Amino acid sequence: MSLISVVLPCLNEIRHGYLPRILDNLAQQSGEKQLIIVMSPSIDGTYDVITQHPAADQFKLIDSDATNRAQRLTVGIEASQGDIVLLHHPATLLPPDALSQVRGLMANTMLTWGGFRHSFDFDHWLLRFTSWYSTTQRPRFSRILYLDHCIFARREALMAIGGVPDMDIFEDTALSHALGKFGPPCIAPGTIVTSARRFRERGIYKHAALNQLLKLMYHAKLDPKKMNWLYEGNSQINVNYDEK
Repeated sequence: MSLISVVLPCLNEIRHGYLPRILDNLAQQSGEKQLIIVMSPSIDGTYDVITQHPAADQFKLIDSDATNRAQRLTVGIEASQGDIVLLHHPATLLPPDALSQVRGLMANTMLTWGGFRHSFDFDHWLLRFTSWYSTTQRPRFSRILYLDHCIFARREALMAIGGVPDMDIFEDTALSHALGKFGPPCIAPGTIVTSARRFRERGIYKHAALNQLLKLMYHAKLDPKKMNWLYEGNSQINVNYDEK
């Protein structure tokens, strides 16, 4: 179980400001690894940043016509060769020893999936609470991890459930529900750092309220496309509706 495949989905990632640091972080991760980048048609400099990175020879770049993040992740899972696959959020930084932590945890054959402790790149009491809740409470009681925890799982389990559910939003929740049938998620000791950009742009309290509204809409089984339009507005961060 030495090889870990990392799948990074990309769509116009320059705006996040995270891509160069993610590539640096992945390149320096220790141990045997397969770094897969699945990129949908992008109109910014995402392609150039990836192909001109000093460690570009470490990255397997897959051009895809996938129209949402779930599809990009599934393309990467299907191309993966590792026993463990880590699904990398495109605006999140892993701990420097993330892959070593995953190897240590998943040496326990009773464990099927998990993620990392959560934190935001902006300090606010509500964001600290959100990170605490999503690390210690939600996975324990609901068996749910969001993608910005950088979910990792055994490849055979991901293939058994058909990859990431093809949804424009809440694909990580649906994925957690599917993986949760194998058991609860384990939490790695390291902490990821994820972008709080949505909270800062929309307003922390307003965005937090929107998140709760969207959860109610999800449980009411409303149209994911409509929910994602409400979530993303015109930014089309995870989904390119021009291609749909």
